[in-house]
Amino acid sequence: MQTVQDHINLGLAFTVSRNFAQAISEFERALSINPDDAEVHSHLANAYVFKGDYDKGAEEYAKALKLNPMNINALMKLGKLHANMGKFEKALEEYKKAIEIKPKDLELKHGLGDLYIKMDNLDEALKIYREILDLKPEYSEVRFKSGYIYETRKKHTEAAAEYEKVLQANPKSSGIHSMLGNVYRELKDYSKAVEYYEKAVKINPSETGVAYNLGILYYNQGKFEQALKELLRSKNSEQNSDVCLLVGEIYSKLGKKKEAVEEYKKVAEMGAADAEVHKALGYIYMEEGQPDDAITEYKKALDKKGDDVMILENIGNIYYKKVMYREAKDYFNKAIERGRENGDIYYKMGNMALKESKPEDAKKYWRRSLELSPDNEIVKKNLKLLGG
Repeated sequence: MQTVQDHINLGLAFTVSRNFAQAISEFERALSINPDDAEVHSHLANAYVFKGDYDKGAEEYAKALKLNPMNINALMKLGKLHANMGKFEKALEEYKKAIEIKPKDLELKHGLGDLYIKMDNLDEALKIYREILDLKPEYSEVRFKSGYIYETRKKHTEAAAEYEKVLQANPKSSGIHSMLGNVYRELKDYSKAVEYYEKAVKINPSETGVAYNLGILYYNQGKFEQALKELLRSKNSEQNSDVCLLVGEIYSKLGKKKEAVEEYKKVAEMGAADAEVHKALGYIYMEEGQPDDAITEYKKALDKKGDDVMILENIGNIYYKKVMYREAKDYFNKAIERGRENGDIYYKMGNMALKESKPEDAKKYWRRSLELSPDNEIVKKNLKLLGG
């Protein structure tokens, strides 16, 4: 005949082998012999929790605590279980009971601090973490969480100080280097931000998020070649429309129009092309002498942002070069109606009016052109020829 201890031993063995149904069966057999064994109720609770039956797990922990209210382990596990079930107030009760019994237990305090974070009570969490660090300054995990709270509260100087101390204990952590890069970027200390991002990437070259952040910083500093290198690395694992867009912009700045077009096309293929993408494509096509493609892209941009006067003017300019004056005038007039006025538009409007044998209209447009661009000698000469 098997004893209580035999069933307990079998239950623990089945728990270790993750055969939780059998473990539960053995613990229940043990309890059928001795229903007042608090430890067996705790073991049974563990098995239920591992199996995913949290309600029964909580029920068994409660039974264990009824039999032995001083069971710190059961109190802590019940607190964690309630927290995982979203029952934060009940969890708080259990943690406070445990800390009353063992007030200097740093693991209990740590768990309580974590609970306060789940409850979105960052002030209380930070207070608990500071108490722990006063007693154990080298507790890196708690110091990291303190830094996280400071960062969340936008206290970036304090966050940096905490992360620096964590880094002393974990000098090869790419994640901590990356987080220091983030807080120094927020502090606008870009040289330090770059320094930490570069170290993070050196430690872990596959850190695409860090490569992206580093690329952005290089871009903002006008270091386009370096920015391009990091951004291209950041999108190696998967295509990202934001990265493709920025890479396209950098290629454009570097005069690599073909590569820029390819990146902008990728953005469009991802369904993420906004007015600015089509506008950029239109500009490149216009620069490369592909007017029809430029018009197509500019019109797509207008479909998304119909009040962009620069697009209206650019389409007008393309039609003007193509000697499609009716279309050119239409777009120039739309630009003017929306407040876009400059000497060049009125100069071209005057030229088209003269070609249509409308000298009075031509003079009117050129006079307005001269008001906006008084140094335009060609307009002055044209007006003089027309006696205007």
